[in-house]
Amino acid sequence: MTFRVAKPRRTVVLLVARAGEPGLLGSYGRALVELGADVRYWDLQQRLDGAARLGVLGRRFNAFVPVPPWNARANREFVVAARAASPDVIFVAGTARIEPGALAQIRASLPGTRLVLIWPDTLLNLGPQTIAGLPFYDLVATYSEQSVSSFVRLGAQEVRWIPFAADTVLFPADVSTTAEERRRFACDVVFIGNYRPERERAILALLDSGIDVKVWGGTAWTRRSGAPRRARRYWQGTPILGADFVRATRCARAALNVIDDTNYPAANMRFFETMACRAASLVSSCPEMRSFFPEEAGVVYFDTREQLVSKARALLADEERTRQIAQEGYQRVLAGHTYVHRAREVLSSVGLSLDHGSSHESRS
Repeated sequence: MTFRVAKPRRTVVLLVARAGEPGLLGSYGRALVELGADVRYWDLQQRLDGAARLGVLGRRFNAFVPVPPWNARANREFVVAARAASPDVIFVAGTARIEPGALAQIRASLPGTRLVLIWPDTLLNLGPQTIAGLPFYDLVATYSEQSVSSFVRLGAQEVRWIPFAADTVLFPADVSTTAEERRRFACDVVFIGNYRPERERAILALLDSGIDVKVWGGTAWTRRSGAPRRARRYWQGTPILGADFVRATRCARAALNVIDDTNYPAANMRFFETMACRAASLVSSCPEMRSFFPEEAGVVYFDTREQLVSKARALLADEERTRQIAQEGYQRVLAGHTYVHRAREVLSSVGLSLDHGSSHESRS
């Protein structure tokens, strides 16, 4: 008689996100797949749109002014989907409209399922719904070390500082680039991201000093600009992501990263993405990352517009130094700051290991 040894069940992870999305949970999903997890997605926005009435008008209204009955319907579907999947862990990100009652019901129906909130945003965006749900999460993983104590005060049971990281699948370091693409993306300094007044001021400072800048992002660059005529010259007309993000970053001689003023003192996602592209980055002050990435380890920091201009000129004048800075940052990112590293840390924080399957036991 032959006895078969049952293989341990793969860790099942349910992400409240659209499958394959380019955002934060998409990055975690790609990393978890790489680690061998059974990754499943549940698209909350699709359910919210489906629950809304009055067609497009109703969906748009619900996006800005949540309608409780419509949201309750979507949250009921979430609880039903969670029960069907019976996951080891559920990941929720940011201000997703998951009701505290839905979290409470999952805790009651699935006592072995861990609940994780990945917080990726300024604390200004912490709304009543998110705050009310904090006690139900087994872990709040916040991108900012300085925000940990605030989450504890607001009722979170377990909070850890788990910063952003590099998505090496979405932003592969080496992509092919045609001569036409090199002409399209070539410039002294590139900025990729959303409009902010502080970012516009930095870009204008570089332009005023004679440095060529190209900006890739949404239409707010012309709609909200304080100097729209100038914006129409440096703004390239569209946001870019993935391979084109890599191409634009690599074809520029340096990359600019002005971190949103309300995110200080933490790093944003671009901090790691730029280094994943093997580019040198001019970064506004970011104290939380200085011990991991000191000056010239992938980044050159600036505090004032005068510093930005002088440091940009120094980078542009020394191609070999710029290349070495970029390579050092790339190596540091790969060594400890990818989403594979972050996913392992999140799972370990809630008592799960992808190396030995999952017993799906109840909490102690």
